[in-house]
Amino acid sequence: MRILCIGDVTSPKGVEHLRHNLWRVRKENKIDFCIVNCENAALITGASASDAETLFSSGADCLTGGNHTMRQKSVYTYLDDTEAMLRPINFGDGAPGHGYAILDCNGYKILVINAMGNIHIEPTLDNPYPYIDRALEREKGRYDLAVMDIHAEATGEKMALGYAYDGKINVIFGTHTHVQTADEQILPQGTGYISDVGMCGESGGILGMNPELVVKQLRTRMPIRFEAARGEPLATGAIFDVDTGSGKVSSVERIKF
Repeated sequence: MRILCIGDVTSPKGVEHLRHNLWRVRKENKIDFCIVNCENAALITGASASDAETLFSSGADCLTGGNHTMRQKSVYTYLDDTEAMLRPINFGDGAPGHGYAILDCNGYKILVINAMGNIHIEPTLDNPYPYIDRALEREKGRYDLAVMDIHAEATGEKMALGYAYDGKINVIFGTHTHVQTADEQILPQGTGYISDVGMCGESGGILGMNPELVVKQLRTRMPIRFEAARGEPLATGAIFDVDTGSGKVSSVERIKF
């Protein structure tokens, strides 16, 4: 099975870029299942239900979120009602939506977990480990493969989660930094891992944003409204080849389009 994981959609143009290109990329790379982190689709204010519907129709099988997911209060009901749209599991049971789902793919059941780190990221959520452990134990025997999006700032925290669930979760990929890392690898027990798959949005800026405004904010420390960068849209991610018999990943390949 080939699983494509795409980094944070950072703007409406990022949504449009996937609308125009994702099905083509899926076909060219023989992708069976696609996960898109959409938490910035409305330009650093979460993702709307309309954004989500567009991404699903564009080729995403599952949408994951992050620290900005709850900024769009209008999406709360959609999160509750839509199995394939996730928010970080460690927001807790009182938050709208859910942190994992079991989804069908070519006769296989795929457990997708969305978790968030605690280091240098706001809001500070509960420790993700107990939530992940409970999900794996609760759904034991009900899925064939498992995938996890770790939305976190610190690379070390992401790697620790990778090693903690090596051999227990088949694919683990990081999101949030908007920078595609070059550390794609197969961990000792066969889990495919990459610290960050990057982003989908305008190029030529700082993490998808207008560089002049980012520099101004850092110089002055004053509140400022960010705008998207002005370059052509670009999407980055990673493709994981998973042996459905053993559950081990045979290759991890970075992708840009």
